[in-house]
Amino acid sequence: MGIIKFNLKDLENQNTGFSYYVLGRSYDLEENGVEEDLKKALYYYKKGVEIGYPLCIYSLGISYELGLGELLVIDKSKAKELLIDAYPKIIKLINNSNIFDVERVYAKFVIGAYYYFGLGNIEKNYEKAFQIIKECADNGHIAAIYDLGANFYFNGIGTDINYELAHYYLNIAKENGLKRAITLYDSRVKGK
Repeated sequence: MGIIKFNLKDLENQNTGFSYYVLGRSYDLEENGVEEDLKKALYYYKKGVEIGYPLCIYSLGISYELGLGELLVIDKSKAKELLIDAYPKIIKLINNSNIFDVERVYAKFVIGAYYYFGLGNIEKNYEKAFQIIKECADNGHIAAIYDLGANFYFNGIGTDINYELAHYYLNIAKENGLKRAITLYDSRVKGK
């Protein structure tokens, strides 16, 4: 399975909505080999929002939904407004034949999150979320791979419980350096 990887230095010079999204997500969720830096995450999300990039609008919305450290307090009303605004734009992005496949995979992953959490005006649908996240994982999206192992297969969300597959996917995420996968893997496998 090929894993999608990014060189963040290259992305910093691209000045595109997708580069802002990946940079923000990386600093927010400690992906692509960087430590958490919520100031940088918020900076990149806002740069993407300024140009109307839908994945950054979503990211700012989810940041208001969950909070972003001390930088953004939870504001469910603002979150819902942004998440409702982003959804049709993300669907349009997915259907745009001019985007790269990697960008499409990341946009689909976000749609999976809408169904998993029941965001904006979308009702929770774990089966649909599982199908979307599984497709993204099959296409090398590291967070989707993690989610299959940590949540879907381990807890039987949207699918049957399958500890063998949960371990398989979590191990792939761990072996590819995803910090939260390493932490969870160590706690589950090593019993820490």
